[in-house]
Amino acid sequence: MNWLDSMSKDEKEAWSEIMIHHAYDEQEWKDAYDQLISLLTKDEKKATATDIRSYLSCCAESAGSVHPLPQLSELVEDLYQAYGMESSQPES
Repeated sequence: MNWLDSMSKDEKEAWSEIMIHHAYDEQEWKDAYDQLISLLTKDEKKATATDIRSYLSCCAESAGSVHPLPQLSELVEDLYQAYGMESSQPES
C-alpha cells in the first residue's frame, strides 16, 4: 500500500502539490515523513498534518541546488536536531 493511500483526497493533493516542487521522489518524502514523526514521538510532541508538510517542504528547500542532493530524511534529522520544530506541541 502506498503511504498516501490512507490519507484523504485533500491531504493527498496537498502532499502532491508540495512534492512536485522539489527534486525528491515519493519514497524520500515518505522516509522524511517517518523520520520527523519518529523525532516528534521521541520528544513526546505532535504536529498537525499541515505543519508536518510545511516543515518537510522547508527541509527540502534547504538543500537548494546542492549536488549531490542530500537525503531528505538526513536533512530532517539535522534541522530538527539544530532547531526543533517550533509549531509542534507537547503530547497530551
